[in-house]
Amino acid sequence: MHQLLAFIYDASFVKLREVAISYSIPSKYLANTFFKGLTFSAIGNNLWIIHKNLPYADPEAAFSSGNVQGYQSGVMPTSRVYSFSIKANF
Repeated sequence: MHQLLAFIYDASFVKLREVAISYSIPSKYLANTFFKGLTFSAIGNNLWIIHKNLPYADPEAAFSSGNVQGYQSGVMPTSRVYSFSIKANF
């Protein structure tokens, strides 16, 4: 019984899932253009797992349903995603 408990982990974790920074160009700089608004954004996803009890894996990577709930097999590392966005209003 003791050997089975060696692979049971607390599922709690703290994660920085998304950060977005945006800047809108003030309308006074757009007065002589055909833009009514212009916003630039930088977004980052899955940036940092601050705390977790599960070693060597992302706690969210193996969520499943049905009879295999809580079972983790062949989990790939979590990828960080960085993106950039431009929103233009005409």
